[in-house]
Amino acid sequence: MANKLSNEELFHFCEQFSIILKSGIPAIEGLRILGDDSVTAQGKALMEQLLGLMDETGNFADTLERSGAFPAPMISYVRLGEQTGCLDEVMEILTHYYEQEIATAAQVRSAITYPLLMLGMMVAVVIILLIKVLPVFSQVFRQMGSEMTGLSGRLLNLGLVMRRNSSVFMVLLAAVIALICFCCFSRKGRGMLIDLVCRVPYFRQIPQSIDYSRITQGISMGLRSGLGPEDSMEMAKDLIRMPEVKQQLTVAADQLREGVPFSKALTGSGLFTGMEARLISIGFQSGSGDDVMQRLAHRYSEDSIARIQQVISILEPTIVIILTLMVGLVLLSVMLPLLGVLSELMS
Repeated sequence: MANKLSNEELFHFCEQFSIILKSGIPAIEGLRILGDDSVTAQGKALMEQLLGLMDETGNFADTLERSGAFPAPMISYVRLGEQTGCLDEVMEILTHYYEQEIATAAQVRSAITYPLLMLGMMVAVVIILLIKVLPVFSQVFRQMGSEMTGLSGRLLNLGLVMRRNSSVFMVLLAAVIALICFCCFSRKGRGMLIDLVCRVPYFRQIPQSIDYSRITQGISMGLRSGLGPEDSMEMAKDLIRMPEVKQQLTVAADQLREGVPFSKALTGSGLFTGMEARLISIGFQSGSGDDVMQRLAHRYSEDSIARIQQVISILEPTIVIILTLMVGLVLLSVMLPLLGVLSELMS
């Protein structure tokens, strides 16, 4: 089975395929064009695989599914587009969806990577002070007939312990660096870190906004593709990750199956409240439910990005202040006793 394509790769695939289909070129010919235009061996191999599967199945959605490189929600929308004869529009909708996912992921990656790198720099500076700088001051004290005591003495002893056990310390340091790199640059690591950070009450609102953006975007895509309300909601469920949001969506789906109108199911389940609930109700009563959901998707996406930027704006000066205080504490623990010794020598 092929590796799943990234959001960036899915965006380019959907964008190019949407242009091809709108030009009136059949899907199989579109795959040949994309294969010829691919600049990487991996891209050419994937297009060749899709062409072979297309010859076997004659169905674009089945081709994508059997390749193993495309996510299930995308395949469901593609199958719907084939069934309704509007595959080009579905591919365009998916293009906008993955473009939004890329923007959100970039903000999340920035919110995770920058603080971790800053923390790594902070640890490195403190380690250099303990291992390299404090021993120099200790030698100065000894030449003056004194010893480092108190906090400076404890910090010096810590640095000496680190130097004596340098091999163990280097292994631990390498493990910490590997963990930081894993959390910053791997999709699985970022997911694990996000799950951990989201346990903090304020940070928890960020993935909720992202999930609400995906819900509204998914429902809008379903409605625009000709999908019924219940099926649109079921397909949107595959796009979210927060358990409580998924539970509310399940309650809304249950109410919908019981005959509750779509807009009332979305609001009555507690999934949407306040102004969003009223906007959804008005939108569905006026027959523009898909446009309303698209607007809400954009609003929730902007909200999640704004919250992420706010977190970064708070973390950046906080980490700098902590770093400054730690470095200042280490230096003051040495300089103050040193000044005391110098004053005694000069008196």
